[in-house]
Amino acid sequence: MKFKQMTDRVCFTLGLEDIAANNERALAGEWLNEGVVDILSRTRPYTRCINLILTADTPAHDMSNVVLALADLQAPGQRGFLPRLSREDAVSAQASGDYGFAYEEPMLWLSPIPSEPAIVKAYGVFRPQPMVSDDDDPATMTFGGLAPEFHPAAVDYALWKGGEYVQHEQSSGGERWRQIYEGDDGTGGDIARIKRILSKRVTMQGPRRRDMTRNLGVLSHSGTYLGS
Repeated sequence: MKFKQMTDRVCFTLGLEDIAANNERALAGEWLNEGVVDILSRTRPYTRCINLILTADTPAHDMSNVVLALADLQAPGQRGFLPRLSREDAVSAQASGDYGFAYEEPMLWLSPIPSEPAIVKAYGVFRPQPMVSDDDDPATMTFGGLAPEFHPAAVDYALWKGGEYVQHEQSSGGERWRQIYEGDDGTGGDIARIKRILSKRVTMQGPRRRDMTRNLGVLSHSGTYLGS
C-alpha cells in the first residue's frame, strides 16, 4: 500500500478530520510511520547493509538515530565479520587493540578505536525515513523495506493509537486494534504472525539421508541383499 491509501484507511475508519484548524490526517501519518518503525524493531523483517561513518578517537558511539537492530560489522580491510563481544570485553579489546565490537542499544563499542573517521559496513535493521508524500511506499528500502503483506499491521498500529486519541467507542478506545496488532500480552497478533512468516522463509538445512546400508548390510548391483 502507498502512504495515501494507508492514511485514507485510518482516517475513514476513525472519522478523522482533515481541516486547517484541526488536521488529524497529519496525526494518522505520524502513527503510520511509528507503526513501521515498531514493526521493524520487533520483528526485524528486513536486514540490509549500510556504511556507518564513525567519529575518530571515540570509544562509544550513539547509534540511536540510525540503528534499530545490529547483526554484524565489517571493519575496513577485514574480509570477515568482527567478533561480537560483551561490553566489558569490548572495552578490554580497545585497551589491547584487538578486533571486535559490542552493541547495547543504542551504544556501539568498536575495537580498535579508529584514529581517524572510519567507514564501517553494518548489517542490520536501520531506522527508515518517514513517509510524507502520497506515493511513498513502506515496501521500498528508504521507508523501511516492509513487505506488502505486512502493511496492514502498520495500519492496525495507527488505528490503535488513533482509537486512543479519539476515544473510539466501538473499539473500546483502540483496545480492539491493539489486540489485533500485538495480542493480549504484546507477543501475539500481527507481530506474532509476521514472526511466523519470517521464520518459514529462512533457508533451512535439508534433512540428512540415513545410510541404511550401515545397519542392513550392502546391496549388490542386482539388488540382492548381502548380509554383513
